[in-house]
Amino acid sequence: MGNLQTISGIVEMAGIIAFSISGAMIAVEEEVDLFGILLLGLITAMGGGVMRDVLLGLFPSANFYNYPGIIASLASSAAVFIIAYTHRDYYFRHSGRIAAINNVVDSLGLGLFSVTGAHTAMQAAGGENIYLLVFMGMLTGVGGGLIRDTIAGRKPVILTRHIYAVASILGSFCYCLFVLYGLPGGEASVLGVTLVFAIRIYATKKCLNLPRVSRNS
Repeated sequence: MGNLQTISGIVEMAGIIAFSISGAMIAVEEEVDLFGILLLGLITAMGGGVMRDVLLGLFPSANFYNYPGIIASLASSAAVFIIAYTHRDYYFRHSGRIAAINNVVDSLGLGLFSVTGAHTAMQAAGGENIYLLVFMGMLTGVGGGLIRDTIAGRKPVILTRHIYAVASILGSFCYCLFVLYGLPGGEASVLGVTLVFAIRIYATKKCLNLPRVSRNS
């Protein structure tokens, strides 16, 4: 049990750092100030977990007491700001490369948080309701980005970007199945995160999207 909690803690911290960097990079793109960058980085990292905990009846959310995670989020977001501020010409001149890096980091964060959310729901509600576990995994993965995009006035990524929420659902579902069928938590986490990451990167490279209705088609 101790090993599983340690693994879960490592996965969660890695997800916080990854999502904070992703959120801060989007904040830089939107040209907000330092406070806005720190705020959007923190919301991207913590928002999904808070939404999950509220729906699970875990009050107040553990994220408000996760001081190492909060510090790591603020430090990661501040690092993005410092790099962009001190090397602004290079940063904006290579916006395409920056976007590619952001996509990789964001995909990693999505996988990490999808697994963390499903694991937290499993601990809080048991493993009987697979729909609940998968939904909480997805919500943890995409919730912070949804709040971030709403605040930044952007169309939410989960509605537009290459196979985003679907990747989270598949990763959460596979993680739950692996655990429920007896696979050790660490191995199940690695497989779940890897699946989400692989789907996101493949969909990005191949420009895969779900069907949509367009006025121009």
